Amino acid sequence: MTNKRYLLDTNILIDFLKEIPSVVEKILQVGTDQCCISVISLHELYFGAQLAREKKQEYYYQELERINTLLEYFTVLNLKTHGEEYARIKYALRKKGKPVDELDMLIAAHAVSEGLTVVTDNIKHFKDMPDVKVENWMER
Repeated sequence: MTNKRYLLDTNILIDFLKEIPSVVEKILQVGTDQCCISVISLHELYFGAQLAREKKQEYYYQELERINTLLEYFTVLNLKTHGEEYARIKYALRKKGKPVDELDMLIAAHAVSEGLTVVTDNIKHFKDMPDVKVENWMER
């Protein structure tokens, strides 16, 4: 068991729900108690549920059930006052001329502030952010 704690990005949460073996195995290996969700990712999942509603009403309710499943496994961390970390990351990326998705910057700031490692399949979104520790648990 490790003392390292992880912030699961939205795409990893979706892969967990899809039961992607490498993701499920790694989460079980480190322990669900060492993994958490940013409220930002939770909001992204709820948005995905709204998009599913466009296709068919029942898909919306299926997505809400999937979100509730995640909430049974993982703690959701509220975004307290991580504004300084967010500003520092955004400033550093702007100076490099590398625009990044705002939500990814918020997730990164959340992880840095909480001392967590971001787990994502979108390494390129996080690689240039200062002080952000990133891992990819997807098999390639």
